[in-house]
Amino acid sequence: MYKKIFILLGASMVVTVLWFSGLEKLYADLLTFSTNTVLSAVSDHTHIKLEKQETDLIFRVHTLIDGRKGSYPQAAQSLLLPAVIVISWLVIMFYSLPRKTAIKQALTDIGIFLIFQIIFLILLTSYYNSNFAKYFFHVMLESFYVLAIIIIIKDSLKYPEIWGRRTDADSATAGT
Repeated sequence: MYKKIFILLGASMVVTVLWFSGLEKLYADLLTFSTNTVLSAVSDHTHIKLEKQETDLIFRVHTLIDGRKGSYPQAAQSLLLPAVIVISWLVIMFYSLPRKTAIKQALTDIGIFLIFQIIFLILLTSYYNSNFAKYFFHVMLESFYVLAIIIIIKDSLKYPEIWGRRTDADSATAGT
């Protein structure tokens, strides 16, 4: 188990270095593209652009506010950085699980995480036009770290072999 903890720490350090070396921008572009794809099915007047202000990435929403064109920024850091946790976790899954199982679970975990982030950005585009969107935007604003931890807990419970624990079935076969 200690070996896996060191692997997780090492993976976290490597992913963090890669993150600040360009992976963050790549992930933000993926998130922007995905959100704009969903938005284009609903509205011709609303889209999100990714901008860089000094060293920070900013999502800039372009939409209609009270019938007039408007735009407003949202810092990307609190939305993007929790992805480092999820990506680091994937390394442990690929180390601990059979490849096919790890790929399936990784795609599920990334999909869940992306869907929540896309929903967040869609709520951001309606921030000034809907009290419902404003409320849920604030609820979700700092929740992506919690979502990343929930993904890790869910996977740990679903696949006890990740941490080297024996399942009830393993215990039953070991005793025979």
